[in-house]
Amino acid sequence: MASNLQTVLSEDLETALAPFVTPGPINSKPTLDAAILDLLGVLQLANTDVSSLLTAITNQVDGLLEVVIASRDEAAFTFRSRVLKALQKSVQYPDPIFITCTERIGGFLVSIPPRITLDQNIMTKHREFTATVASIDNTEPEYLLHKEEELPEDDLIEPSKTTRSGKRHQRVSSVRPTVQDTGRHPAKSMRASTGVLKEPPSPTVATNRSGPTPTLSEQLKGCLECYFVAGHEEGVEEFAVDKLFRLLVPLATALSGQEAPDETIPESSQYTVEEPSQPFSRATISLTDVFRDLGDTIKPKLGPWLVVVSQRGIKHVRKYCSHDRETFARIEETMRQLALGSFSTSNHVKLIEQNHGVPIYAADLGSDLRLLYHIDFGAPTHSTMESQFIRIFGPFPNAEIDVEFWKAISAQLGRRGSEYILNCTVRIETEACKPSKSSVTTVPPKVFRPLNVSQCSEQKLDAEIDESKRLELHRVLSLGKFVPLSDTFFDAIQMFDETNFMFSLSAPENRIITHPSSCLVLGRSGTGKTTCMLFRIIGLDIAAKNQGQTLRQVFVTRSRTLARKVRLDFLQFMQTENGSSEIPVQVPSLGLSLLDMDENAEEEGLLPSKFSELHDSHFPLFVTYDQLCKLLEADFNLRFEPSSLPLPKKVRARVKQSATSQSSRFASKDSALVYTEFMGIIKGSETSLYKHRRYLDKTEYEEQNNRSVLGESVDKAKIYSMFQSYQKLRPAASYDVADRAHVLMAALQERGVPGKGVDFLYVDEAQDNLIIDAAMLRVLCSNPHGLFFAGDTAQTISVGSAFRFSELKAFLYRLERNDTHLSTNYRSHGGIVKAAAFIVKLLDSYFQRSIDSLTPEAAHVDVDIHKPTFFCGMSSPADFRTFITEPSSGMIGLGARQVIIVRNEPAASSLRAIIGRVAVILNLYESKGMEFNDVILYNFFTDSPATVTDWRAMSLSQDDKDRFFDERRHSILRSELKSLYVGLTRARERVWIWEESGDGRVMEALLVASSLATSSRGEFVPRIAVRNHKGEWAEQAQQYFAKNLFSEAAFCFSRADLPWWMAVAQTYKDRQEAMRLDEKDPLRLPKFSELAQTFDRLAQEGQRKENQESLRLLFANAGECYTVASKRIPAAAAFLKARKYTAAAYQYRMGGCFDEAVDVVKRHCVDPDVAEGIKYAAKFVFTRKGDVRSLHKAWKLCESKEDFLEFLIDHGFEDQRISFLDSITEHERVGQVLWEAGDHVNAVLRYNQSDDPSSPHQASRCILEGIRSNVPLATSYGNESTILSELFKLSRTAALTPEEKAEVRFLRAVANLDTAELKRYGQQYLDKQDLTSALLALDALTQSAMLDGLRSTKHDEIAETLLLCQKFGVVINTIVRTTDFVDLPGIQHILGVSNTSSKSPARQPSQSKDVTLQKIVQPCSFIHSLAYVLVNREGQPRSLAEPITLPTSTVDDMVRRALLRRLNAVVERVDELARKSGAFELCQQFLVNQQCGGRDEGSCWKDHILEKDLTIEQFNSRFRLHILVIAVLNHFTALFGAFDERTRSIKQKTWITKLFQLCYPTSNKAGCLSDITPALIPEYSLAMPVVQCWLHEVFRNLRPADQVKYFLTNILITCLLATAFDYKEAVTYLWRGQWSLDPPNAFQNGLIQENNKPAVGSAIIWLAKRTTTRINLGIYFLSHVLDHEVHLDAEVAVAFAEEVSAQLILNHYAHSSTGYDYMVMPRSWIVRAFGRAEAPQVNGSMPWKLATVLDTFLSTLLLRRRAGVLVSTFAVGCL
Repeated sequence: MASNLQTVLSEDLETALAPFVTPGPINSKPTLDAAILDLLGVLQLANTDVSSLLTAITNQVDGLLEVVIASRDEAAFTFRSRVLKALQKSVQYPDPIFITCTERIGGFLVSIPPRITLDQNIMTKHREFTATVASIDNTEPEYLLHKEEELPEDDLIEPSKTTRSGKRHQRVSSVRPTVQDTGRHPAKSMRASTGVLKEPPSPTVATNRSGPTPTLSEQLKGCLECYFVAGHEEGVEEFAVDKLFRLLVPLATALSGQEAPDETIPESSQYTVEEPSQPFSRATISLTDVFRDLGDTIKPKLGPWLVVVSQRGIKHVRKYCSHDRETFARIEETMRQLALGSFSTSNHVKLIEQNHGVPIYAADLGSDLRLLYHIDFGAPTHSTMESQFIRIFGPFPNAEIDVEFWKAISAQLGRRGSEYILNCTVRIETEACKPSKSSVTTVPPKVFRPLNVSQCSEQKLDAEIDESKRLELHRVLSLGKFVPLSDTFFDAIQMFDETNFMFSLSAPENRIITHPSSCLVLGRSGTGKTTCMLFRIIGLDIAAKNQGQTLRQVFVTRSRTLARKVRLDFLQFMQTENGSSEIPVQVPSLGLSLLDMDENAEEEGLLPSKFSELHDSHFPLFVTYDQLCKLLEADFNLRFEPSSLPLPKKVRARVKQSATSQSSRFASKDSALVYTEFMGIIKGSETSLYKHRRYLDKTEYEEQNNRSVLGESVDKAKIYSMFQSYQKLRPAASYDVADRAHVLMAALQERGVPGKGVDFLYVDEAQDNLIIDAAMLRVLCSNPHGLFFAGDTAQTISVGSAFRFSELKAFLYRLERNDTHLSTNYRSHGGIVKAAAFIVKLLDSYFQRSIDSLTPEAAHVDVDIHKPTFFCGMSSPADFRTFITEPSSGMIGLGARQVIIVRNEPAASSLRAIIGRVAVILNLYESKGMEFNDVILYNFFTDSPATVTDWRAMSLSQDDKDRFFDERRHSILRSELKSLYVGLTRARERVWIWEESGDGRVMEALLVASSLATSSRGEFVPRIAVRNHKGEWAEQAQQYFAKNLFSEAAFCFSRADLPWWMAVAQTYKDRQEAMRLDEKDPLRLPKFSELAQTFDRLAQEGQRKENQESLRLLFANAGECYTVASKRIPAAAAFLKARKYTAAAYQYRMGGCFDEAVDVVKRHCVDPDVAEGIKYAAKFVFTRKGDVRSLHKAWKLCESKEDFLEFLIDHGFEDQRISFLDSITEHERVGQVLWEAGDHVNAVLRYNQSDDPSSPHQASRCILEGIRSNVPLATSYGNESTILSELFKLSRTAALTPEEKAEVRFLRAVANLDTAELKRYGQQYLDKQDLTSALLALDALTQSAMLDGLRSTKHDEIAETLLLCQKFGVVINTIVRTTDFVDLPGIQHILGVSNTSSKSPARQPSQSKDVTLQKIVQPCSFIHSLAYVLVNREGQPRSLAEPITLPTSTVDDMVRRALLRRLNAVVERVDELARKSGAFELCQQFLVNQQCGGRDEGSCWKDHILEKDLTIEQFNSRFRLHILVIAVLNHFTALFGAFDERTRSIKQKTWITKLFQLCYPTSNKAGCLSDITPALIPEYSLAMPVVQCWLHEVFRNLRPADQVKYFLTNILITCLLATAFDYKEAVTYLWRGQWSLDPPNAFQNGLIQENNKPAVGSAIIWLAKRTTTRINLGIYFLSHVLDHEVHLDAEVAVAFAEEVSAQLILNHYAHSSTGYDYMVMPRSWIVRAFGRAEAPQVNGSMPWKLATVLDTFLSTLLLRRRAGVLVSTFAVGCL
């Protein structure tokens, strides 16, 4: 490390670094600023590699790197981009200088004082990177060691000689390899060397980390990107410069005792005077500042979070502006909180708890309103990183929030990938949800690298939605536009429509818009190319205007429609951005006419005749390529006659003849492609520009490397032969598109751009142009950073274009290498130009970089005789009056083209007070851009803020070149010299400098000494005024008028003896002053009213003398002033006189004079949109009046009678529609209207009055529809209304079909609850599978007296009722489980709902099957009360008779729940009646004793039947009723808030118990389980599966911990019945129950046997037929129950004992040799025993044990011993 590394640096870089290295040159802030700008310029253009440049600025001067990184100069941006690109291209282990720079920049940013706010990530990234580098140092200490002797010979940098042989010759500079400040970086000096990486770090570094680790290059790039962004923050650059200044000039800082102040350049010094032919120059407008302001547009406006609001959301918000200001204020406050990142439990709640993708959040706005939004990612920043931002969809009422739809939105957003979801949710999910005392958490947005995805994944949505909603999904996510939130947002949305706002763009689009240089943008149709152009135009226009300048931007396209659309969009967006309702467009022209003078006179977009006549007011300019060419052609006196080729016959013959020799492939080529080959390649390629004949010769064409639109194998010789034929056949005067471009290109190269050039050029659909078109357009724009080409070669629409963007890119790159400067001044003569050039030289000498260094300006005509003349010390006003006196007449006053220029407006007022109104007096600002013959600079030096000392310092420095000039001390001269330059260059011929004091003598001496000016000492005061004729005064007045200098225009008009025009100019002046008044100023409206009257009076006075265009404009001005004064009718009259018919009609409309407005629309050409709006509003007004005359007026505004009727329908004018149809005697149409209005009775009567042949049929349909609509489900039963009675009466005479008559009878039965008819129709509709009609019939039947029949003892009647109830349950369950059942045919009128989009039944015979997003709940609907409660939660009163519109999903759910509730009510009623019905239970007392006291008293409801009447049929009939009840009760559905599962469970246990009592009675006289005969039960196969399902369900839910006292009873009942009804099914689940659970409860209640096994298990095993231990376990179970006093119902115990005894007897005979002979048991025992089957083993001693158990059992039953827990009746808790 002893030797230093020698780096070869360019001479320019050495020169730029010299002031920093060598002590002395930098002794002040201005010199430091100049040195920095020089260095940045060299770094931008240096062709040295980036590593060497970084090494030079890092190691030679401490603090210089930080200044370069923090600089906001354009050159610094370019250099930083080079650094990032070089780092990106480096290998995994980059040059160590990048490591050194990254550490150094990070350390610098960390050391910045707290007063400068930086991102908190800076500290984190600096620490992480430092730790990473430290780990590399610790693992591989030799990794970064530089050993020169180990380098390969080729890699060593040999020192060159110190000789120099030219300006660009390379020389050697010794650059130290380590950082100078070793104290700050003691451990990094070795690593900071510019050595070569020897080996990569040890692999152990990577293996010690988990997960993928970014490479060192990636870490470096990430840090540098973050640091570069931080360096742009306010104050960082100033801090870096101050720090460098203190290091370079320590003595000056110490002497001052404080930091050296940062001298800022006055704003006025950033600009120079614009010349007519001056190309774009950074001296005129600072591109850096413009693009900085443009970049500021992407910053969040209200807080750290960028918030964008959908246009639809804005539309919703605007509704609250006028109707509910309180809600609007809450919306505004919530949005502002979100912009600040203030998330709370009220504004940050997930709409959907379970994540389906990107979370959708809701903010509570009160009043049942929520603001929906989500956290998005991709907002642009000032670096290559992207940020989180908030995307607001808008406020929505809770009732309108479709959770399923928003779930789909969430899922769709999530399809962008897991990384996108993570970027959207990180920090929000973790930090915003942290507990906080204030419940509010402020969370800044997170910044990440841009995602590398451009499309959504192909996976399906997690949430499925209806197809009808997918279009809405597409609209929200794909078509919806979002507007960024700003300070003026909430005021602007009250003024403008949501479509008027500039909307938010994606990060890639924003990067294009804010790119600080030229752009080439490619993209397919609809990708936003034109939008990027438009937004860039708007952004640059606004940014430039913020600096007080105007950019000349031109948008060019081939399509006239596109150009017009973009222009209108620009005006629309600019209106919103400026907050004004009108964007004036200045179009001045020549002639004494307001049309030529008033900058607002012409219509927007009207072009002048020549390109040179384009003024700043025309820009941004939106033109077609053809329009632009015509403007240039007019300047160059060119006129092109369009070519008549191809001549049809000759050319076709020649092409056909040439094509015959081609291959078949070529012969099939389209002629348009051949023409494209001619224009695009032979004549329109770049190479053709350099050809004398302006097209390629044959050899050059054939050598084009297959560059052909016809394909690779085309015969180019043949094509060129055809081209030659084409050239010969062309008329001499004709031209084609290539000829036109070549001629214009040649004219531009020869004569330059006429007038001013273009600052920014935008070419849309560039593929429609030739390369030579691009070359011609490029000449118009001399700004190398001002080009924007966009297009898609797949969209070429111009025949002849063979455009390739790759060629355009290469072509523009080569053109930008040939910059030229214009130095010829065509305005002023040599005397003035030389003096001005001297001023520029002074600026360049003493204030370097304040202007561009250009070739010295020269005059087109060198006239030195009229040099500027100084009159200093002329304090006498009389002398000045003499000076401005006309020599011949002695009249005081200057001529028309003479002007006095003063410093400012106070100086002008003071001078006018001295000399009177005898000359035009302008200030410097007003004179910019104007030209005069003679100029008097009055008191320029006397009123100057610069002192004589300042001027003298500059003069002394001129005299003594070695004398130091303190630029900082005399910085005021920078702006003063520029102002002097402006004043001098206003004159074409003569300039005088008149000074009352002697302050100007210093500059006088300088100019006189250089022979650039003359001096007058006052011995003789010349008279310089010139007499002009009235025409000259009038001409000059127009120029002042066009510049809005109305006072000066009025003065000129007075000199021209034009009093009327003087009054006009003065009125314009008064209007100008009125416009400056504050809108709240009480004088404003009266002033505009007075101005309007004045404009109107002037127009009236000028009727006979002035041209009509001027009068028209005055009337227009009067109309505008009346409009401001809110006087609509006078404004309309004035606009009408001005022939501004659109404005006139609009003002009439706003004034409520619709007759006049309509008359204007009919008589004159009015903007179609305005005319349509007026006619639309007029139709409303006329229709609302309601009288026949007004209705007919409205009718005449429609194209036809049908259109008017459609209008009435669409807007709900039902009464007006009836009145109108009555007026034209159309009874059938009246009937139709009444039908649509729901008045069916009167509609039928009108149909009966009509003579139309279709009326009887319509009447029949109306009757039927009316009856249907008046007999809905539930609400129409037993209450035949008057309307219904009338309709039934009308139906008797109506022409109904048999089917329709039957339907009428059915509906009458429903209305009257005719049970017999309803049963018949119900069964009929069930047989036809007409579920909707069956639903109505059975529902009405259940509300009739049918259910009361359950109290009857007639089994068949009860069974019929139960069977109908069961079918009713089937119908309802089938319907509610059908998808979109509300849209089933014929069901909507039954349910009382209708589609919002379906047409009226009067127009559409069949029921609409369209699935709509919303449904209307009619007042007659059985769910209307529920809907009423739902929509009235907001507290707003609503009529019960009003239809209610709800989302389809809400209506669907409401109907479904309502139907199930009705079914449950029927089930409850059946349950209640069946429990107390005698048909279900016999009176045991009567059965045994043949008498019952309660029977006589009427208190016993059970069936009293004699023993002789008990038969198997009678038992099976009662069993049938039980299972039918169970089948009905099975339709019970648990509903939240009404019916729960416990209710269902109770019903199951109750009726299973009843079924058990029926099958195991206390007396076998009534029948038992053995008597069940399926053949006697018709519904056995229907109901028994339900019974078995109930048994399974009950058994599955039984466990000891649940009602332990009844557990054993319940489980024995269930098991006995289950195994009896279906043994095979029962044994599949008996072992899978919960009976073995809860051991503590079971043990405590004796349910555990001595072997620690559940006692229930013994009983269940006994039920298994083939179990070996079956005999023992049944007896052991009974013994255990009796011995341990276990809770068990006595009847159940008896039933189980009977089963065990019968099986034991059967088993005895089964294993005996005699078989079943002599076996005697009760019949029921025998049947059941055989059903249970014998055991595998013999009984043994088990009968004796059973006898003992039965003895104990009998003793217990006979109360001979303690009964324990055996009970004799079923308790309530039992099943």
